Formats: sequence, C-alpha cells, structure tokens
Amino acid sequence: MEVHVTPEKVTLTRTDLYQKVWSTPLQKLAKAFGVSDVGLAKVCRRHQIPLPGRGYWARIQSGQELGRSALPACKDPSLDTIHIYPSEKKRDCSPHTNEGPEIPTIHVAEDRQITHPLVRRIERSLTQKSKNERGLLLARKGKLVPLRVSPEAVQRSMRILDALLCALDDAKHRLGWPKPYDTPLKIIVLDEQMQLIVTEAVERKEHKPTKEEMARQKLQPWQRPPQWDYASTGRLKLSLESCDFPSIRHAWTDGKRRRLEASLGEILVECERTGQAIKRAREAHTEAERRWAEERRRQAEAAIRKAEYDRKAAALEKLARSWQEGKLIRDFSAALRASSKDATVPDDLKMELETLINWAGRHADYVCPLTDLKWTVSQFKSAAWPYGH
Repeated sequence: MEVHVTPEKVTLTRTDLYQKVWSTPLQKLAKAFGVSDVGLAKVCRRHQIPLPGRGYWARIQSGQELGRSALPACKDPSLDTIHIYPSEKKRDCSPHTNEGPEIPTIHVAEDRQITHPLVRRIERSLTQKSKNERGLLLARKGKLVPLRVSPEAVQRSMRILDALLCALDDAKHRLGWPKPYDTPLKIIVLDEQMQLIVTEAVERKEHKPTKEEMARQKLQPWQRPPQWDYASTGRLKLSLESCDFPSIRHAWTDGKRRRLEASLGEILVECERTGQAIKRAREAHTEAERRWAEERRRQAEAAIRKAEYDRKAAALEKLARSWQEGKLIRDFSAALRASSKDATVPDDLKMELETLINWAGRHADYVCPLTDLKWTVSQFKSAAWPYGH
C-alpha cells in the first residue's frame, strides 16, 4: 500500500483509502491527513468508497466481528487516484506571537482624514440616501464598492479602509480598481489577486404590521407588508478572499473586547500569507491539471490502440470468411464438374454446366484472399475495405 505524502497533499489509490477507512475511525484518519472528518467523508463519497455505519466502531470495541461493505467497481479510471489537500493550520496572529513576521500596529484615529484616492473614490461612489431592504447604503448605478454598511457606519468604515490601503501602499503591494469601477477592488500580492469587503452585521426580527398597513392590505390584498424588520448593529466585518480560489479566505470582526481597527496589522500580514497560499494552491492545481491531462492522454492512446486492434481483428475475420467462401465455391465447382461427366447428362446441359463452372472458378479467385497476397496484407494494414480487389 503506497501513500505519497507531500506538505501540500496526500496521494493514494482508491483501494488504499478504502482499507484505511475500514481499519481506522474516520475522525482519527482525517486528523492524520490534516482535514476534517466531514471533508474526508465527502472525498470517500466522491470516489464511491463505502463508509462504516453509525455505531460500527463501538460494536468493534465491544468485541463483535462485523463484515465490511465491499468496494464497488468503478468505471471511471480518474477516480482511482485520490489527492487529499490538508487544510492550512490556523496561525496565531496575536501581537505577542513569537513565530512568523512581526505584526505592525496601525492606528486609526477618530478624526483621521480620508486621503487615499481609492477610498475617496469609494466615498463618491456611494449614494447618500438610497438603501436596500436591510438599511445598507447602495452604490451608484454601475459602481461596485467594497462596502456594505449603514449610513451611521460609513465614516468609520472609510477610516478603516483608508488606514489599511495606505499601509498596503507602504508595503509595496498593488491595488487594482480600474474605471469604470464596476469590478471588485483587488489587492495584488506576489502577482496573486484577492478582494476585500467591509460589511455590517444586521439584526432581523419579524415585522408586526401596523394599523395603516393592515387597512391598506384590506383595500389592496396584493400589497403585503414586509416580513422582517432590520436594524443596523454597528458591528463591522472585513473579509479577505482569493479571486481565483474562493476557499482561501479570512475574516476579522468587531468583538466584545477588540474592535476591527486593532486587527489591521494582522490583516496586512495576512495579505502576504494569503498571496503565498494562493500561489501554493495554484501550483497544486496546475500539477493536478497536468496529471489529469496525462491521464486523459493515456486513456486516449489506449482507446486508439484498442480501436486499431478491433479493426485488425475484424479485417482478419473478414479475410477468413472470404477464404472459406472461395473454398466452398471451388468445392462446389468440383462437385458440378464431377456430376457433368455422367453419361446421362445431355450435351447441351454439359455446355451450360461448363459455363457455370468456369464462372464459379473466376468468382472463387475473386473472393479468395489467397489469390492476391499483396492486396490481402493491405487490407490487414488499412482501415479501408474496398469491394473486391
């Protein structure tokens, strides 16, 4: 049983994983692979590997002897090789950590002036009064801004974004938000793109219709009052996500003791780490694509070889049938000739039989592959099968 392990992934066959999941509890096996038990179960289902049922391991520990569900045959050869990508361990991003880069401190003063040109552009791209049903400000038509907050939280969100984008500029990271500003604002680190957005948590509670709404609904039954009432909370969340690999994402939120402003240094450092994680994911994806392409190429070559083998077998069978047909005609001609020599056969019938026998001989030569061996070999080599030769 061969299992290839690299820092980025674990590679094993379908049979290997089947043996492992029936010899080790799923939670322990998932921990050894560096993934969650839910994720490992999804991998097994994707590759058609049966899993032990509920209570299986408890019954095994109690001394019962239980059988295994058989590994079903799989027609798709691409499912036979399994790649498991371990989840990245959560890093300690607190300012007191002794590992990794130093976390800088980014101050966001209450009276901070908005100076970054992109943040000023975001401010101009927001409407002043138009809000969605949740009470969050809308962007102007045709604009896409990284901000979904209530009017009360706009200025604070702008100060946070201004401080963060200025720090990104100081760290020599690129920012991309081209005209007409209808695409997400992108942070480019190590030539990898990621996007950020600041959102505000909204509380929802069931709407109680007012007397006016109930009276209006009686007159106009098709107009119903809203189902929910929404209230802004002021709690902000900043999300950072890869543009090409959505599974690579991070988020920071306001807490009871720590506000989002205190996390800006961690966010700055995490941008660098996220760029590295995206690059590793891209390399792993490229390698997987190369392996899949190689597997498809091998399958295509095998299909071509099988098709050529089947063609040659069919050609050989046809040649053999033609040889049998020619031999049968010659035997029949010989029998006719022997019968024509009987003294009771009239002379005029003998002449007609002779004509038939001569034509049968020519036809036997025509269909028999032994008559023209060069043509016979060409039929074995070529896919074409012209009538006659």
